[in-house]
Amino acid sequence: TLKPGTMSPEAFLQEAQVMKKLRHEKLVQLYAVVSEEPIYIVTEFMGQGSLLECLKGEFGAVLRLPQLVDFASQIASGMAYVERMNYVHRDLRAANILVGDNLVCKVA
Repeated sequence: TLKPGTMSPEAFLQEAQVMKKLRHEKLVQLYAVVSEEPIYIVTEFMGQGSLLECLKGEFGAVLRLPQLVDFASQIASGMAYVERMNYVHRDLRAANILVGDNLVCKVA
């Protein structure tokens, strides 16, 4: 749902319209938007949660450099697509990278 105070509902819905147009294997897929209050978005499920939480937890302690480089490569691939489509993410951080099964990272 749209958290109170983060942005106006109009701005959020406008951003969701942009998200619906962007389709790439390294971007979290947006499936639907509920535009009535409360506003919801429905995205693909990423079972491991945010990269930030993964890195801070037990999982992060066992990661090695090759896996971290792979994460960076996956994120860069998604961001390169966003740039090619002439959009700016504006909030790229570990909390906005979601991790799925098989350690797939996607930009949210």
